[in-house]
Amino acid sequence: MTQVVNGTTITVDFARPVARGRDNLFGGVVHWGEVWTPGANWATTLEVDKPIILDGHHVEPGKYSLWLQPREAGPWRLSLNLDWRLYHDAPVRPEGFVLAFDVNPEQGAHMEALNWYVHSIDPRSAVLRMHWGSTFVPVRIETEEFTWSPLTAAERASYLGSFAFDTSDPTTGGPLEVTVSVLEENGRIVGRWGRTPVALVPAGPAEFRIGFLRNGALFDVGDEMTLRVLTEGGVSTGAELRWEGRVFGIGQKAR
Repeated sequence: MTQVVNGTTITVDFARPVARGRDNLFGGVVHWGEVWTPGANWATTLEVDKPIILDGHHVEPGKYSLWLQPREAGPWRLSLNLDWRLYHDAPVRPEGFVLAFDVNPEQGAHMEALNWYVHSIDPRSAVLRMHWGSTFVPVRIETEEFTWSPLTAAERASYLGSFAFDTSDPTTGGPLEVTVSVLEENGRIVGRWGRTPVALVPAGPAEFRIGFLRNGALFDVGDEMTLRVLTEGGVSTGAELRWEGRVFGIGQKAR
């Protein structure tokens, strides 16, 4: 299960045990107090490519095995371990645990096969659920706010201009006709994709990732596509659109 939230890729890899009519999944199939990987076969893993806040706890980018301790009364215990390539009944190194915190199980509709899914999502956060039988455990994920560094006045001036592209969309193969403008507002480089305001987030010399705005705030940045401004003598002469590093459109300077 993979979900991108605010430019952060969150992946949960798990196998799916099936209830098969058993109504004592917790307290029976999984014993109370047992530390269990919430899945089957190989340990369930959580992988993130940027820092996140997991139910209020900081988690560094990386891959972790997930462990859950159901309890008959009170909150359950969720933990992350640095050793992620583990079979479900293999010994787990205590020193590998980097985080453990309480979670509160809830009751809902029956889920025959265990599932991890995103229940709700907004621009910077999401609620992840582990759900099996009529029991689910929600975990809130928060991502870091995007920021980008300002450029010098000379750098900003060299990138200004509007560039007309007539090319093919790299995702669909269909036609793509758009004018991308590089503008200066309040000492920062900003952009327009057609008439839509976008943020231009520096990705290297004269190259920018496309940032998406909501109510004037940056909430997501695309990693695959970049805009590279071509300059000569401190003045823009044209631009390139690149998809995963490859040029797919040449923009003629319109003004």
